[in-house]
Amino acid sequence: MDPFESSYIWVYEGTEITTEAKPELQLPSRTWIITKKLEEIANVTTQWDIDHGYKPGCAGAKLICHLKGHPQKLAFMRIYRQIPIDGTAFAPSSIRASQAVPRISNCELRAFITLTQQKCSGIPKLLGYHEGTQGPNEIVPGGYEVLIVWEKVPGNPLSKDYFWSLKKKQRDWIREQFRQIYQQILRCGITPLNTTPASLTYDESTGSLCFSNFEAAVPTDPKKRFRQADYVIYGLAKPSDRTDWPEDTSGWQW
Repeated sequence: MDPFESSYIWVYEGTEITTEAKPELQLPSRTWIITKKLEEIANVTTQWDIDHGYKPGCAGAKLICHLKGHPQKLAFMRIYRQIPIDGTAFAPSSIRASQAVPRISNCELRAFITLTQQKCSGIPKLLGYHEGTQGPNEIVPGGYEVLIVWEKVPGNPLSKDYFWSLKKKQRDWIREQFRQIYQQILRCGITPLNTTPASLTYDESTGSLCFSNFEAAVPTDPKKRFRQADYVIYGLAKPSDRTDWPEDTSGWQW
């Protein structure tokens, strides 16, 4: 079930996709125009996986889109779809439909909803979402489909090389913003699992930081607190060679 690049989700430039209104989150109905497909990753499951309680296979595609009538208002969109069991992608639609799971809890969507409800700052705005099922001519008829649209914030994903090329004053500023944002996220009961600098979007022109990756995020105890070791986990500090480095920051590189 290792993820790999795939092409299960066919969405073309210029396609219009509408997300329905969600009054409880103050999200109006919006129509989005697809600009470009950025990537697609799939996790394929076997019949053995299904028999042993694993979730059905899934493909997830990330795209750039813009609000209809406002090409300057860019956003990211991710589409998740159930995909067939390994070896059945070209089986009759009735066989693929028999595998359908019409609804599944999506961790990225749940994280965005939770953080939006709790008014967490330092993250992209959730702009719309849709939970539904695939049509009769799709890859798994009746299988789940989840669509999420979120704000494309200014800046670029942070990289280790770029971060460590900055002056210490800038690195300290980024770490302080990271700590404040991450503490908020934890207090909302969410822990992101994509622990790389690329999960952070940094705008050098303004010095602002945004936590922008919830593709893998899980509910956790809101009492969970930020640790100094989180700087190391996200590549924002370098620990010493001591075996007790998580408890003793002496010798760390900042």
